[in-house]
Amino acid sequence: MNWQISKIEISSFKAFKKIHLDFSESSLLTLDGPNGFGKTSVFDAIELLLTGGIKRISQLFTTLMMGNRTNYEDNLLWNKRSGNKDLVIKIEFINGARKLVLARHTPATDFEDKANNRADQFTHLILYELPDFASNDYIEENLRDESFIEELFGKNFKENFSYLNYLEQGQNQLLHTRVDKRKEALNNLFNIRDVKAETDNCKAIALRLTKFISDPKRAADLSRLKTEADSFKGMIQADLGEIEHKKISTAVLQPGWDKEIPFPTYSAEIHAEYVENIQRLQSLTPLKGAIQIRDKNEAIENYIELNKDSVKSLARFGSDLDKLDGLDVTKKELNELIKSGGAIKRGATVIKSEEAESLPGWGQGRLDWFLEQIVIRDALQQKSNSNANAAAELNRLKAELLAEHAKLYADDQHCPLCGADWQAHDNMLQKIEFRSKQINDALTADGQTLINLTGLMTAELAMIEAQIQAREAPLSLGYNSALHNALLRDKARLPTITQLAARLQALGVQLNHSFSDNEEVVDTRTQELTASIRSQKTAETEPLPQDWRKVITAAFKELQDFYIVETQALKDKELYIEAKANEAQSSRLKQCLDELQVIQREIEAAKIAKDKVNKLKATLERTERSYSEQTIAEIELIFHIYSGRLIQNYQRGLGLFIESNDGKELRFLTAEKSEHDAILSMSSGQVSALSLGFFLSLNRVYSTVPLILIDDPSQSLDEVNIASLTDLLRCEFSNRQLIVSSHEDDISAYMRYRFTKAGLSTRSLNMQRLAKEALVAAV
Repeated sequence: MNWQISKIEISSFKAFKKIHLDFSESSLLTLDGPNGFGKTSVFDAIELLLTGGIKRISQLFTTLMMGNRTNYEDNLLWNKRSGNKDLVIKIEFINGARKLVLARHTPATDFEDKANNRADQFTHLILYELPDFASNDYIEENLRDESFIEELFGKNFKENFSYLNYLEQGQNQLLHTRVDKRKEALNNLFNIRDVKAETDNCKAIALRLTKFISDPKRAADLSRLKTEADSFKGMIQADLGEIEHKKISTAVLQPGWDKEIPFPTYSAEIHAEYVENIQRLQSLTPLKGAIQIRDKNEAIENYIELNKDSVKSLARFGSDLDKLDGLDVTKKELNELIKSGGAIKRGATVIKSEEAESLPGWGQGRLDWFLEQIVIRDALQQKSNSNANAAAELNRLKAELLAEHAKLYADDQHCPLCGADWQAHDNMLQKIEFRSKQINDALTADGQTLINLTGLMTAELAMIEAQIQAREAPLSLGYNSALHNALLRDKARLPTITQLAARLQALGVQLNHSFSDNEEVVDTRTQELTASIRSQKTAETEPLPQDWRKVITAAFKELQDFYIVETQALKDKELYIEAKANEAQSSRLKQCLDELQVIQREIEAAKIAKDKVNKLKATLERTERSYSEQTIAEIELIFHIYSGRLIQNYQRGLGLFIESNDGKELRFLTAEKSEHDAILSMSSGQVSALSLGFFLSLNRVYSTVPLILIDDPSQSLDEVNIASLTDLLRCEFSNRQLIVSSHEDDISAYMRYRFTKAGLSTRSLNMQRLAKEALVAAV
C-alpha cells in the first residue's frame, strides 16, 4: 500500500477560500511561511480526509467546552467568507501508475443546521471516491463508507494515524500519559486488542460467576431447603393406612380440606389451617339446636331491618291500607263535578257547546234546546257587535259632518246631504237628531233579544248547578285527601305492605287503627308493630362463637346441609387430611432434596467454571504481557538509536531505553536506570526531540503506509537537533513521503539541501505566497 499524496485541493475550509497544492512525487515536501498562513490547516485537512475527524480539536473541545450543548451559530471548519460555497477537501493519491482521488464534501446548506456546527462533530463531512481530480460529482454512486479508508490503508489505520503517520506541532500527547495508559493506547499497534478484549470478557464472566455463587437469594433458598428437609424428616409419621375420600362440603367453592388431593405441594401452614377448619366444624356440631334458634332470631331481625319502611307505612295507614282504589274513584268524580261547576260559573254568555254537553243532570230534551240557544246566542252576539260598531261610526260621521258644515255655513237651512230646504237651520238640526235616534233604536233591538235569551239559559244552568252542589257535598265529606296523597306516594310499595299486613294478621296482630299523619302517633304504632314481630323470637340459652356462621358458610351452601352432617364424618375427614399430609410430606421431602442437589451442583459447576475462566484469564494476561514485552523490545533498539541521534547533548549522546515492567507499562529510562520517567528530568526541547524519536520509531516498525507528516518541528528544536532530525529522515526514511512544515525559511532550505545532496527529490510550497496568489486570482 504505497499510496503517496500527489495533489490537494481545499475549498471553504478554515482560512482557505480555495487553494491548490501540487506535491508532485517529492520525497520531501516543505510547507513554508510565517505562522498564520495555513500550514497546520493543511495537515488538518489531510487528517480530516483520512480519519474522518481532527483529533486535536476533539480533545480541546472536550477539555474546554460544556458537552451538554449541541447547537452553535458558527462553524470552525467552514469558511463562510468564500461566498457560502460548499466545503471540499480533495486529495489525489498515486501508487506507481495507479491513481486514487478521495474527497470530503459538505453542502453549504448543511451548516444551517446548528447541530452540525459543534466543533467535535464531523459526520456531515461525507467521504467520496471521485473518478478523477477534476471531478466534482458528489453523487450517491461515488459515496463511500468510512470503512473504505481502512480497506485502502489497512486495519486500524484511523486509530493509529496520530501515532504512526502524523506528529502534531509541539509534543506527542502520548508522552504525557500515565505510564500504564501509554501501553493501553498502543494496543492496536501491538495487535493485542483482541487478546485484551478476551481478557476483559474473562473478567466479566468470572465476576458474574462470583455473583452467581454468592447470590443472597440462592444462599437463602439453600438454607431454607435444608431447614425444610430436616423438618420433614422429623414430621413424617408411620403409615396411617388407606382412608376413603368422602365429600362433605356443599359450598360452590369447595374448600381445600375437602378435596381428594388437599396437598398438591405440602405446606405446614396449609396443613395446620385445614386441621383447624375441620376441628372448628366439629366444635359446632353439638350446638346445632342453638344455631337453629340463633339463625331464626337473626332472620327475624333481618326481616325487621329489611322491612322497616314498610312497617312504618303500615303503622301510618292501618285499616285504610286498601282504600286507594275507592279514593281514586271519588277524586275523579269530584274533579269532574268541580270542572262542571267551573263551566257553569263562566255564565250563559260564554259557555260552549262541548262544555254544555259535559254537564250532568239535563232534563228530557233540555240539552238539545240549550245547544240551539247557544247557536242563536252566538249569532245575536255577532250581530249586536256589528250594529254597535255601525251606530258608533254613524254618530262619529254625523258629528264630523255637522262640525265641518257649521264652519262653512253657520246658519244654512239646507241639508248637507240631500239638499232639502228645512226653512230654518235649527229645524234641519232637529231633523238630523230625530233620524239618528231612529237608526240607533233599530240597532239596539237585537241586543235586547240577546239579553232575554241569556236570561233563559242562565235559569237552566242554575238548576243543573244545584244538582252538582247536592252531589258534591257528600263526596267531599267522605274524601280524605291526606290519606289519598300518602297512598299515592307509597303506591309502588303497597303490595309489599299488604303482604306484611297479611303476615302480621296471621300471627294474631290486629290492625284496627285508621290512617294518621301525626308522626308521633305513627312512631308509637311502628314500635308496637316491631315489638309484635320480635315477640316471635325464641330465647337463646347457649352461647355461640362470634364467627360460627362464617365457619359454616365456608363449607356449606345452606345451614340445612350442616345440620345433617355427623360428627364422625368430620373426624374421619381429619384422619384423611393427616394421611394425605403424610404422603405429601414424603413427596415434598424428596422434592426438597432434589432441589438441594440441583443448587449444590450448580454452585459446584460455577466454582469449577470460575477456576477455568481465571486460569484462562491468567494465561491471556501472561500472553499479553509477554507479547507486549516482545513487541516493545522490537522498537527499543531503534528508539535508543533515534533518541540518541536527536538528543545529542543529553547524557553524552546516549539514547533512552524503554521499560515495560513485564508488559504492564511503557516507561522511558536513562542510562542511570532511575525509577522516574525520563521526561520528568527533560527540558521542553528535549521532550520534543524524544517525541520525534518515539514517533519515528513507531513509524519505522509498524506503519504500512509510506507517509510521514510533521508539523513545524523547529518550534521547539535547536539547530543541532534539526540537523540530526534531517539526517535521520534522509537516511532512515528515504522510502517515505515526508511532509514537513516550518516557519523558518533557512531551516526549510537546509532540510531540502540535505535531501537534494542525497539524490532525493524535494519541493517547497510557500503558504504566504500561495495565499496572495489565491487572493489576486479571486479579484
